[in-house]
Order: sequence, then structure tokens, then C-alpha cells
Amino acid sequence: MINNLKPILLSLSVFLFTTQHVFSQVKGWEKTQKGDFLIYKPYDIKKGKVFFYMAHTKNTNGTPIKDWLLNYAIDQQEKLGKVQKAWKVYQDKNKDWHINNSFIDAKSYKNLAIAYLARKGKNNSVSIVHMLSENNPKILLKYSRQITSIMDDASITLHDNSFASTIKPKKTTSKKPRTEKPLTKKEKRLAIKRAIRTTPGKGVKTAEIQAIWVDSWLNVIAGGISVNTYLLLKDGSVYTDLEIPVNELSVTQSKKLQPKKWTKWKKTSSGYQVFNNTMASQDNKKGVWKKLDGNKTLKPKLGEKLNATYLTASGSQTLGSHRSWITFKPNGRFELKNISMMSSPDGSMGPSTRSIHESDKEGTSSTTVISGKDVGGGTTSKKKDGSKNTGTYSIKGNTITLKHDNGYEHTELFFFDKTNKKSFILENERYWVDDRNE
Repeated sequence: MINNLKPILLSLSVFLFTTQHVFSQVKGWEKTQKGDFLIYKPYDIKKGKVFFYMAHTKNTNGTPIKDWLLNYAIDQQEKLGKVQKAWKVYQDKNKDWHINNSFIDAKSYKNLAIAYLARKGKNNSVSIVHMLSENNPKILLKYSRQITSIMDDASITLHDNSFASTIKPKKTTSKKPRTEKPLTKKEKRLAIKRAIRTTPGKGVKTAEIQAIWVDSWLNVIAGGISVNTYLLLKDGSVYTDLEIPVNELSVTQSKKLQPKKWTKWKKTSSGYQVFNNTMASQDNKKGVWKKLDGNKTLKPKLGEKLNATYLTASGSQTLGSHRSWITFKPNGRFELKNISMMSSPDGSMGPSTRSIHESDKEGTSSTTVISGKDVGGGTTSKKKDGSKNTGTYSIKGNTITLKHDNGYEHTELFFFDKTNKKSFILENERYWVDDRNE
């Protein structure tokens, strides 16, 4: 594994030092000392696969950790390659700071994920853990959740000048070992979504596309509009759940990780048909062709500017009420606003609760009210983080790039689904003109 990673590791100037084995209190991980770094590798990783952690200490010289970590990540990335999205720093419940991204290594041509975890130490010191991994969801799901355990072990070791090479393992107890919390369906879906997204221009080419087709319908359970976007390729294959920019879709990765989302299409006198190769439903038997409902998408003009407020909404007794607005202005600016309301039953089985969460250009506020026969009260919180809800937009092809005023930047799938341009699809959400603002 070390030889396979040599081009990457040498660029980080880590493997220029003599290796020294150091005791690791993280089960299943080998820990070695290389100069000022601790290197953690999983014992069971397959040969040729990439995943490891590096840990060391730095001095922030009084700079707030959030700002320092962002600058540190950008500086380190200059040695590795251009990242695929804007950096975003966040703090977890343990007060540790995180930042992550992905990139294509210029030497190995591997699609890699990189992450940093920073923990405040004494005075201006900070413990840093780097993660470098193949952008493979199986590898990431198996090892990346250990980053906090690695930081715990590294923090103990790094604050001992001898790198704690003689540290004794913690005393064992009769307590059962802590098991990792399984990922939710949403977390798994997002991990796969990241894995199938490559760098802009490296995905599907325009010449390979037969059509992009959209079908939207009222989802009674979710209380909103559900969307399916189909990518029909000229080779006869069709991707049935497009949510990312077409020119960033890795067909190879998607077919490997999402085989059930791929099938074949054919054209008839009545339109396009797709073959159901997955499961039977009320109106679609397995193993038969079905007409593709919906319509062909309308590609926006290059640099097109809009002047309207668009709304998306969902809600039910179980899921609550959720509404989001996007206002596009002809000067290239946008504003976001969302309101979510959740309520418990009427209180016949106990106290009832009602919570309202609002976020707009002024900031974010949350209110919770509890009421019942013998109880009552509530909480309110406000944040002045309105810059996350304003910024500039630019449209190119079937994509829109949003640059938020707080520094966050992202590019998403975007197209109109009606010729009057009064509705559009953003990722997998349908927005329509809010008539109250016309």
C-alpha cells in the first residue's frame, strides 16, 4: 500500500522520515511515527486501496480556529490538486472543527476525498488530523467515521513530547465495546451521490445525450411534488434518477453503485418508453416496457437572468409543513427564505408542542412552544447568519452556480420543465412561480 501511495505521500513530505511504531489505542489501526506526524492505517484495508489518517500539532498564532483551518486546508491543497467544490468549515457538538472536499490527484489520477479535523489544545496549539481516502463509498463508510477516535488517540500522543511510545493501553473493563451507529438511508444516499460526481467536464458529454426527460407528480404521502429526471443516452441506456449536473455524472461509478437506476429506452410513435427491470408497481409490471410520462426539459440560455420568486412546498400531519422560496433578480442576485412548522398531536395524550423555524436574509430564528394541562413554556433562539441566504447566481447549460455571501459556492442541476419558464427543477426539487408575488 505504501508504494502505491508514494506519489501522494511524498507530496505531503511525510514519508521522508524514518518509521517508528507507536502503540495505538484505536482497535484495528496501525500507528507509526514519521517525523512530526503520526500515521494511522487500518489493518484490514485491501492492497492497493487508499485510506489513512495523519496527525500532528500546529500553532494558530492567535487566529480563530475556524479561519485558521480554512487557510490551512487551502494551503495544503495547493500540493494536491484543485478541489471539486468550495470549502466549508463547521463545528460539531464536541467543539471540534471539520472541513472536507474531494479532488483528482494529478499523479495517480485517483478520485480522492480529503478531510481535516482540528481540536484546540493549550495556548495557541491545535491538534490536526488529516484524512486521505479513495472517493469510494464502501471505504469511506467503513473507515471515515473513526476520525473522532483517531483524534482522541492522537491528542493524547501528541501532547507527550516522546509521542507516548511507552503509553500503556487503557485498563479494560467489563463494559461492552462501543459500536458505531449505523448510517441512515439519507447518509448512505448522500455518500453515493458524492461518489458518482466527478469533476466538471469529466462526466457525460453533450454529444452522448439523446434527451433529458422530467416527470413530476403529486406525492400525497409527502404532501408535495416529487420529481424524476431521466437521462437518455444515445447508446440506448437511461439513468432514471438524475440529480447532479450531467457533465459531472460518472456513468461507470453510477452503474457500479446504482445498478437498479439504469435500464434501457426505445422510441415509438407515441414517444419514449423505458424497460422496467427492477420491481413491479401498481401501474408498471416488471419486465415490460412503459411509456415515459412527463416532457422534455427546456435548457436555459447561457447566462440567462430571471426576475421572479419561485416556491417549493411539502407537508403532512406527520412530516409537518415546509416552504422554501428562491427569488432571482435580473442583476444576478438571489435570496433564499424557508419556513418549517412541526406540531405534535392535540395534547390528548400529553403536552403538545409546536415549533417554527425561519431563515431568510436577516438570519435564522427558531421557536418552540409547549402546552398542556399542567405544563407550559417555550424557547426562542436567533442567529444573524443571513449571508448564507443571499448571493449571486449564474446559469450555464443545465446547471446553476450559487455563490452565497458567506463564501459557500456550489453548482447544481437546473432546467425549466415548462416552456413559459414559470417552473424549474433544482436537483430533485420542483419550484414554481409564487403567484402572490406576481
